Amino acid sequence: MKINDYKYKAKRMKDGKIVSGITEGPSKAIVSQFLFENGLRAIEIDPHVSFVAKLNRITLNKVISESDLIFYLKQLSSLLRSGVQLNEACEMLATQQTNKNVRRIMYGIYYSVNSGQTLSDSFKEYPREFPRLLVSMIAVGEKVGDLDEVLDETTEYFEKQARLKSSIKSTMMMPMIYLIVAVVVAIFLMVGVMPQFEGMYDSLGGDLPAMTMYFMNAGNFMRENVLFIIAGIVLFVVGIRFAYKKSDRFQRAVSYIAIKAPIFGDVVKLNNLSRIASTIAQMLRNHVPLQESIETTWDTLNNKIYKDLLVQSQKSVLNGEYMSTAFEHHYASETIFTRMMMVGERSGELGKMMNNLSKFYDEDSEIKIERLKKSLEPLMLIFIYALIVVMILAVMLPSLALSDQLQ
Repeated sequence: MKINDYKYKAKRMKDGKIVSGITEGPSKAIVSQFLFENGLRAIEIDPHVSFVAKLNRITLNKVISESDLIFYLKQLSSLLRSGVQLNEACEMLATQQTNKNVRRIMYGIYYSVNSGQTLSDSFKEYPREFPRLLVSMIAVGEKVGDLDEVLDETTEYFEKQARLKSSIKSTMMMPMIYLIVAVVVAIFLMVGVMPQFEGMYDSLGGDLPAMTMYFMNAGNFMRENVLFIIAGIVLFVVGIRFAYKKSDRFQRAVSYIAIKAPIFGDVVKLNNLSRIASTIAQMLRNHVPLQESIETTWDTLNNKIYKDLLVQSQKSVLNGEYMSTAFEHHYASETIFTRMMMVGERSGELGKMMNNLSKFYDEDSEIKIERLKKSLEPLMLIFIYALIVVMILAVMLPSLALSDQLQ
């Protein structure tokens, strides 16, 4: 769908003031509706050509955030439940958007739906913004004629995943802040404080303590090679990201280390097994075939080891075996996960068992994340205190040695 720029003149309804500006939309009628939604009554709307506006439409990353997507799905479900037609609901949600990039995508959804496409096909045109799981679930809802109910269930799934991700991020935030502050203070002492002792000792003809000399030399090296150090860090980060994107072997190595890492490994397992259980449960509950459910779940994961496990489980199903065979006795799995999956497959109630697993991991996540917090805090404090003691000694020893020499 082509989005055009429009220059408008409008009357502000709250005070009658005439305002003008530039906005975008698929047609004059929709631009007029957008202005009305924002308290403006259009007087003139004319096409406008701008090179800068075209540059602003270029986006490199995902436009719709996870929270915005959840909010959009909730609104869409509420409108459909209230009896609003799908195309009208899409138009209403598009005109309410204030972010230009998001509004442009919403206009595209509205245009496609209004042209006769299904909502799932419309979402499929924006794979970076709408996950494959969402597209598959919407398609199921459209087939069974229960789109609003499927939207509610899918929104609940995304909310659970967002809460888990947010909880893990918040747990990791404080240790990272402590670490960064400790390193910054250490660098400041090495670069700004300790070099002052060198001149004092040179004038007195004394020798600095070995510990102070070590940190002073490190500070001098950082000060003299700061540009090379920054360039090296940037190149290292870029190299790691490039290798992770291009090399399957490197991805597997990073994924393996993440699973086996002390303290953090349990959280990695929790995150991935919870996502596998909840995604497959969600899809099987809506009568999506198991093969398609596994394939869609594969798209929701980032860890290469778990992706490989799902590929193996899909092969097992194709060969007439149980899906749980791939997870059995694997270091990335857990006994309770494998056994409940196995019971579900043998009883013909895999969807129900995966749903029970999802609920179990929702409860277990709070315990494991709280345990992670309690494990990290003392470790980080020990590290920071040790660093502070060493740095204080490095600063104080020259003063003590200097006082001895003066005596």
